[in-house]
Amino acid sequence: MQKLLPQYWNLAQLHETLFLMMLGMDMADYPLQDRFDITHLYQFLEENNKVRKGLVSDILPIMTAMWNEGRKVLEMPIIDHQYVSRTRSNSINVRQSEERQTKDVISVASKNNIHSTLGLFIKLFGEIYATKSDVRDACNKQETMDSIVQSVFSIVCTTYGMTAEDEMDSKDTVLTNFELDNPSPSDTVSPIGTPIERTSNSIDAASLDSSIIAGSILKRGNSSSIMTRTSPMVSSNRGTSFSNKLRSASWSQNNSISTIKSQDDYTLNSLIEFIVNICIKSLYDTSNKNLNDFNIVMAAFPPSSHDQQLLFEGYLMTHISQTLKCEFQLETKPLFDQRTLSNVAKFAQVSADAVIQGRFKGGTEQTYDLLATVLEIVLANDPPRALDQSIGLIYSSLNKMILVKIANLEQDEGDIQRLIAFLDYCIHHQKVILSEKNNDIDFLKCFCYHLYRYLTSNNESVQESAVNIWKLIVLQKPDSVSSVLKVKLKGVETDEIVKGFQSMFEMDVESFYRWLDTCQFELNVLFNEHLSKTWENFILQEYKNSREALRIYVTKRINKLKKIQKRVQYEHEVISNYTTKTLTWSQSIHELELNRFTKALQDFDGHENFIQSEWKRISDDLFRERALWGPEVDANAKWRLDYTEGPNRMRKRLQSIADTRNYTYLSKQSSLSSGSTTAAPSTITNLKSDVESELANNPSMTTKDNEEENPSEQDNFASEDNSDLKENDDEEEISYEEDKNRKVLRLVEHGDMVLDVYNISQISGLDACEGLLLLCKNNIYLIDNFFQRSDGEVVEIWDVPNEERDQYLILLAQAAGMEIERADGSSGDLHKCRKWATADLRDVFKRRFLFRDVALEIFFTDGQNALITLKKSERDELYSKLVNRVAVHEESGETIFGGEKETYTSSSFKLSSIFGTSTLIELTHRWERRELTNFQYLMYLNAIAGRSYNDLTQYPVFPWILADYESDELDLTNPETFRDLSKPMGAQTQERKEEFEDRYKQWGETGDPTPPFHYGTHYSSAMIVCSFLIRLEPFTQHYLNLQGGTFDHADRLFDSIARAWDSASEKNPGDVRELIPEFFYLPEFLTNANNFDFGVKQGTGETIDSIILPPWACGDPKMFIQRHREALESDYVSKNLHHWIDLIFGYKQQGQPAIDSLNVFHYLSYEGAVDLDEITDTVEKTATIGIINNFGQTPRQLFKKPHPRRIPEQKDPVIAGYYVFQEHIDKLMQSIKPLRVPSDGSRYIEWGFSDNSVRLFATDTGKVILNKTYLIRIYILNNICQLAVECI
Repeated sequence: MQKLLPQYWNLAQLHETLFLMMLGMDMADYPLQDRFDITHLYQFLEENNKVRKGLVSDILPIMTAMWNEGRKVLEMPIIDHQYVSRTRSNSINVRQSEERQTKDVISVASKNNIHSTLGLFIKLFGEIYATKSDVRDACNKQETMDSIVQSVFSIVCTTYGMTAEDEMDSKDTVLTNFELDNPSPSDTVSPIGTPIERTSNSIDAASLDSSIIAGSILKRGNSSSIMTRTSPMVSSNRGTSFSNKLRSASWSQNNSISTIKSQDDYTLNSLIEFIVNICIKSLYDTSNKNLNDFNIVMAAFPPSSHDQQLLFEGYLMTHISQTLKCEFQLETKPLFDQRTLSNVAKFAQVSADAVIQGRFKGGTEQTYDLLATVLEIVLANDPPRALDQSIGLIYSSLNKMILVKIANLEQDEGDIQRLIAFLDYCIHHQKVILSEKNNDIDFLKCFCYHLYRYLTSNNESVQESAVNIWKLIVLQKPDSVSSVLKVKLKGVETDEIVKGFQSMFEMDVESFYRWLDTCQFELNVLFNEHLSKTWENFILQEYKNSREALRIYVTKRINKLKKIQKRVQYEHEVISNYTTKTLTWSQSIHELELNRFTKALQDFDGHENFIQSEWKRISDDLFRERALWGPEVDANAKWRLDYTEGPNRMRKRLQSIADTRNYTYLSKQSSLSSGSTTAAPSTITNLKSDVESELANNPSMTTKDNEEENPSEQDNFASEDNSDLKENDDEEEISYEEDKNRKVLRLVEHGDMVLDVYNISQISGLDACEGLLLLCKNNIYLIDNFFQRSDGEVVEIWDVPNEERDQYLILLAQAAGMEIERADGSSGDLHKCRKWATADLRDVFKRRFLFRDVALEIFFTDGQNALITLKKSERDELYSKLVNRVAVHEESGETIFGGEKETYTSSSFKLSSIFGTSTLIELTHRWERRELTNFQYLMYLNAIAGRSYNDLTQYPVFPWILADYESDELDLTNPETFRDLSKPMGAQTQERKEEFEDRYKQWGETGDPTPPFHYGTHYSSAMIVCSFLIRLEPFTQHYLNLQGGTFDHADRLFDSIARAWDSASEKNPGDVRELIPEFFYLPEFLTNANNFDFGVKQGTGETIDSIILPPWACGDPKMFIQRHREALESDYVSKNLHHWIDLIFGYKQQGQPAIDSLNVFHYLSYEGAVDLDEITDTVEKTATIGIINNFGQTPRQLFKKPHPRRIPEQKDPVIAGYYVFQEHIDKLMQSIKPLRVPSDGSRYIEWGFSDNSVRLFATDTGKVILNKTYLIRIYILNNICQLAVECI
């Protein structure tokens, strides 16, 4: 009945029936009326009061469940028809709409009528509770009280519906968080005897400590927080520690607890009044010494979150406190009963503890007012000695509230007026606070300690109020003040301090302030070093009490939840048997009708998603950065490196991260985004035909649709438009599952045609995202997280069996501890689509991934590129199709990645459009002739050797150039400034060289089948790249993935250029790393622009932030990059760079020259060392893949012979073939043919006129556009003409 009857909550006659059944009356004797009238029920109860057979307490939970159900329905603006089965004249006036397309809104009058009716029932129940002892005994049982409180709980708290299992699971977290929030007492430090100046440590707004104000002691931002900046104020460390200690006294685990819902209705007020009356009667019950009924109410919360329980407890305490105060003001006699006052004292202790523990939000003032009122009443009538113990307990609670209020006011920034008002309020209650009954000496010490702080305030009103209170204390409690101030302190004459305060009445205010300044040192020692300890002890004791109380509370709560769990399980078994039989018929009908409209539903949902995605795309285009309505750059914006490449393949563009909440920096991704799959391009017939038919029948479906279906939206649509769908009874039934082929086709542009489909994986950094590559007539598409099976069906990647996916990427994911299935709760754009026109295809290169010929790198004219892997047997096929689409391209066999390994050592292949059309020998000759910079040449060599930005395991490698990171000025003419480029990093010092030579020899003597090597680490790996770029997204996330979700110890992070050089060149035998290209063009990676917290070094306490630069960089990252680039292009590097090229790309990379040069690494880092496809053992293959992927990969060997050195720079302009225009103006003459820049452009320049001018002409008209004189001529010639000559 408790489960089934609540849906008929709107029947007033049912409430009457249950009410009489609960009282044990015969329903046959009660005549039900057509219209409900509460007076009729009152009259019947009065006439038949003596014929009750006995209380039926089992009816109580049913009644409360109906009240609760009625409240929940009233909170909704729309009537739910399941609650209104039929319209009856004797039911509460809620009518069902006769029209199927609309639903009635409950009017205000109807709501008020319902509230009034329910409230009358509750009011009547409260009256019976007050008069009937058996009803009172039944209600005061825990199970009954649980059902009553549950009705109010669901109204008061903003969320509801937690199960007992969920709450029990959360209790361990509550205790754990409480312990973690506990600052160790060892964190406190002894106070420093530093004088406190009133100008620096005042309570003025300017002196507020933002770090303390940022969080409440009770962690919910309420007014009941005992946090103070003066705990003690001499030592900021000490004060912060004890403030944190007291902050952790709060049981709340949430900093921002939701507020109580505002309710103003008769039903809620009646329920609250009933519950409050139970608690009040418990206090007045002289036979109840332990407040049992009050405790039952406070333990009657339904399964809910810990913070919801604390919130509701504070809500009840507020009403109880206010009601008690009103009743004591109206009737003072109960306060002079010893047992009643004892209960009040116990309640006062509970209320004060609740305030400190965060269970009584905003309860400081209410508890203070209540206790002050009680004490005023009691003390005004000369209470007998029998009441002293209770009065002492009340004073203990009052003293706590005073200290809580003082601490809370000190926390409020700049709220001086409230502080003054409270001090005046204390003056108003001086007789209560300073009564002889209040003999708590520790409170007086804490009070005096804070009053002294107010004496040092910059605010004159605060000082004046503090002086007045000091006078009252000295006047009314002289002995206590003497005992507080007269202590033995080394170097301090406390007698003089006591005399100074006692002479306050003899001095004017200015004289008193001068005395304070004169005795400032002694006063600081007395108050801030001695009396502050009492304040600290108070804080520590409250924390201990709170911790113990929380443990007891959690234990009791868990025991209760176990009982609830058993009861709920039993009720669930009973109701499940009933519902299983009764719902079978309705379910079969529902399934039948559901199949009739799924097709229309899917069509509607697809169209809606299409409109939403189009709107989002247009909106993003309008509001993106630098768009028409783009936002201004936020000073606190987060930034990431954009992968778009500029000249010389430099990536310099930073993008702001729009929503930083989507970026997690301290937790490892729970699942792998995607992996590689096998391709099935031969089974594209279905997809092609679907494209043609879909585009022909529905031209609007031609743009991107990346949204997922929302089942909740589908259900809502089905319920709201069911009447329309029933009209289509003859419509053909289809499967509810979405057609993925159709979803993919929505991404194809109108008029485009799918030619080939490949299953690929996009490699980006350390991530691999599986998807499809659509090779269409006009465009190329890369779509994430789809897979085409061998029969042509397109499915989501998570629905594909593992055996059909790329086994190598699966092994990589499993070795990294990452999931290969879709993560639960995944949201966002799971099927991102990237599209490029065929005309934008710039070049395609063959690549290797894990030393397997399965990868292609595709470059586009917009600077974007993609590294993809696919089935080994289809890599060459896709490569040929893509190469044929490149507008200008050399023969595929001559591209930099088109030939075999041997091709790279010859001069027959050519570099395509990214680098210009040149052979490797031509590039080398150009570098020798200084037509290419050192940076450009190294970038070319890295690209030819297979190094890619897209794969962190094969990232471009650059050399350490400098060895001087300590000088104030960088001398590029001094050879000592540079590293020895003829030696690897492991041989930069003789001692280091000998160590690695010995390692190589000893390895060879062990007989281990693994070939010997010099170094156990590599000069380039994913971890090295991520550690260099750790301050720049997305490399931060890659680093965290490698580290298991957290940053490494601060001492091991890259934080200094000099220290990194020392580690790699000399100090760390496991560090032989080289540099990356960003060291020569990207200053942003050297600064912590995203403000990541990298921690503090253990030894020095140094905080890791931006990179520490060499002195010669003057602390400017841009200066460092400029000087570092100058060093790369310096004469010394140009003369010796060929030695380093021999080590990394040349003949010293392998064989005997590598051994002689101390340049041998682990054999698995070399291309061709192992064939993964030949390894059949899974464990061995996984281990080998792990070594290749994590250790580092040596670039492809490009040169078999020593690399030629660079030609020295020619200083003679005749030999160099050019003149410095400013110095040889006389050698310039006008050309016979006008010089045009560019040669096929719309403008050209001429010079050599009699006025020494340079003139700019329009090509089509021959008219002069610009005519500048001699000085401008020099500038233009120097900066433009040289470029023009090269263009011609």
